[in-house]
Amino acid sequence: MEYLKAKVMIVLVLGSLACCVFANTNPVVTNLDVLQREDGKLEINFDIEDKQDDLLSVAVEISDNNGRTYDVPIGLNSLMGDVGNGIEGGKSKQIVWDAIKDQPNVNSASYRVRITVAELPEGMVLIPARRFIMGDVDGALDQQPERDIELDPFFIDKYEVTNLEFARFLNDVGRVMDQNGNLLIDLEDKDVQIVWFGGMYRVADGYLNHPVVEVSWFGANAYAEWAGKRLPTEAEWEKAARGYDGRTYPWGEDIDWLRANYNKHRGEAEPISEYPSGQSPYHIYNMAGNVAEWVADIYSANFYSSAAEKNPVNVESESEFPLKRVVRGGSWYSHQNELKCSARSQLIPTESQFSIGFRCAMSITIN
Repeated sequence: MEYLKAKVMIVLVLGSLACCVFANTNPVVTNLDVLQREDGKLEINFDIEDKQDDLLSVAVEISDNNGRTYDVPIGLNSLMGDVGNGIEGGKSKQIVWDAIKDQPNVNSASYRVRITVAELPEGMVLIPARRFIMGDVDGALDQQPERDIELDPFFIDKYEVTNLEFARFLNDVGRVMDQNGNLLIDLEDKDVQIVWFGGMYRVADGYLNHPVVEVSWFGANAYAEWAGKRLPTEAEWEKAARGYDGRTYPWGEDIDWLRANYNKHRGEAEPISEYPSGQSPYHIYNMAGNVAEWVADIYSANFYSSAAEKNPVNVESESEFPLKRVVRGGSWYSHQNELKCSARSQLIPTESQFSIGFRCAMSITIN
């Protein structure tokens, strides 16, 4: 067996959250060292400043072109040790990467290793700055072409926003209209699961942990701002759903009712923690089915062919009328083709439906 003879160069990247509600700076990483083991695995050792009770997100990325792009494929099941979410600070941290498993035909390489460490906001997942495949060569015209896209690292909610969370928001702001008169949620619709009762916004019995529905794009955006977050771009949403390997659905290539709530099988959205076998590569729930999700972008039919190769987003152009916002992921009501990671749909932002909700994202500023 020929082992990788890795000349490892180290780049240390510290993240700091671009969000006012998380004021503390992220911990410093020191004593970063990488060893080549006899079994071909890379052993990455480092210390993280101990901020006591704070749980951290730790991501590792590899470059083989002197750091111009960090896109060497790393399977999440090829990493072991102090990586992922919920990591404590302290000394003698270690990540082991099974490089032979991910690159079986490579017998020598020169790598740069990049470590991103950030304080972990509750209920969110760190998506590292690895390139990914956006679009589908066999998909609808507005999903083409298929391209490699680079995104900065970001956080995204592990679960869809619930009725309970949205009711807390409504009770705090004290209204269902924004300052411009846009309806945040349609409390008059028969399918809504939040009601005004006893001088408060309350959740209907049995629906506390279900995803909020009948919420407009303005309602989703207002909630995100209230929570100190933002809506994900559709490129971020797609990366979080499919990982780096261009899979069709968040979990792989085949679909069934054990992985997603779709095609009217259950008749309504289910609680946000259902379908663990349908998680995305980053362990995010219900990115296909349950409820479709508002994202930040204005819809453009040719966005995938014209978008920038780094951090693409369409939030300013009003080239198509009437202006519509992008909805991703498909819902309990959708056909299976609408659940594909690359599938895109559109809706006027003032509209709301029984099958549409959202989740939030948060930026990380790289120093």
